[in-house]
Amino acid sequence: MSNSIFRKNISLLALLPFLLIVPAIAQEEEAAPESEQPQARLRIRFMERPVAIEPGVDPQLPEIVVPDLAIDPETDPEFIRRMNSITEYSETVDSIEESGGAWASGLSEQLSSIGELEQQQGNHPGAIAAFDRAIHISRISNGLHTLDQVPIVESMIDSYLLLGDWAQADLYNNYLFFVQQKAYGPEDPRIIPVLDRLATWNMQAFNVGYGESLGVRLSSAQLLFRAAARLVGTHFGRGDERFVHYLRNLAISGYQVARYPEYRVEVDRPEFRGMQEVLANRLNQGGSILPQGYGLGEAALRGIVEYYEQSSTDVYSIAEVITHLADWYLLFDRRRSADFYYLRAWEMLAAEENSEELIQKLFGQVTLIPTYEEEPRNLNIRVHSSSMETFNFDYADVELDVTALGQARSVEVLSEETPENMLMLSRLRREVRSSRFRPMLEGGVPVRSGRHQFRYRYWY
Repeated sequence: MSNSIFRKNISLLALLPFLLIVPAIAQEEEAAPESEQPQARLRIRFMERPVAIEPGVDPQLPEIVVPDLAIDPETDPEFIRRMNSITEYSETVDSIEESGGAWASGLSEQLSSIGELEQQQGNHPGAIAAFDRAIHISRISNGLHTLDQVPIVESMIDSYLLLGDWAQADLYNNYLFFVQQKAYGPEDPRIIPVLDRLATWNMQAFNVGYGESLGVRLSSAQLLFRAAARLVGTHFGRGDERFVHYLRNLAISGYQVARYPEYRVEVDRPEFRGMQEVLANRLNQGGSILPQGYGLGEAALRGIVEYYEQSSTDVYSIAEVITHLADWYLLFDRRRSADFYYLRAWEMLAAEENSEELIQKLFGQVTLIPTYEEEPRNLNIRVHSSSMETFNFDYADVELDVTALGQARSVEVLSEETPENMLMLSRLRREVRSSRFRPMLEGGVPVRSGRHQFRYRYWY
């Protein structure tokens, strides 16, 4: 099996939301002898969603895109042009400083342009330095909380993430929210994408285990997504497609709360409760500040079904979201409800002219659930992943049966076991056994099926 080793300063932001965009320079290296490798390398940290293996077809896993932190001038034809532009902007900065001083208002735009060019060159420390000075000048010239600085801060966050500096990225994501919430207030529709950005950031930070309290991450994400959904409904109506986006994110966060109930208790500690109450007040968001699990996910998925039933004429799309609700009930051992909604979805498809094709598409293969958990699963969420110096990845092919309850049985790892991967494959096997799959249906009824093969990519 192939494998790749990534160098220091890796941030796992990329492993989570964007098809594994790992912010580091990747190149093949010789693995160090086992005796010299840190023990952490022998433990699986992330497992991606598996890809079904079909006879005679090589499974297509998501591509790993590796943006360069340093740009090679010999392979980038724009390198020289950007360097010349940086020189020109720098000369303009010097000229403005000579006539207007170190805090002249015209400097902010020039420094921001330098930062963008340095970012494109892969010089993220240089980009951050330029952006930081541009922000300070903007605040002095235009006021502490003006919106002029927002695009500059957003660009600076991108560089911090590519450098793996989660502390600064967290600080400036919260600063972005503070500035825009102060400008717009809690009920202005322009605050909706701001809420979305900070909520998404908190879910990303939770997924890699970053923060003093992971329960607060989940609580913040839910408060922000709920506020965004409420504002979309108020200003644009529940028929707006963004409403479904926020409901789906609430279902994802509810699933995480249900998986890690211990984090719910954290938010009730005095040092965190006050902070979350302040956030709820800023959002004009009522309800509990404690993160919600099963009930929130069920309500969100029901809301999505209602949306599709009212706004869509695509029978397959309606059946699919009904199936997601059935998956939710199966995850939490509500078999009667799961069977009811599986049958309802199956009957909808069975009534169509191309019923066989549609049923095969939705129920012809067992599927890992929940299907909307697309990011790699962190197997040790209590450890912040970006603290690791290197990451490897490898693959394992697995064969299993799936019961009518979606449980994995007779799990067998087909890939070769070696002394180096023995412990990791053992952990992977345990994770697969504890997973839940959507079972195959016969006549709309879940049944046991066997010898399904999947390829897993895991990171260690």
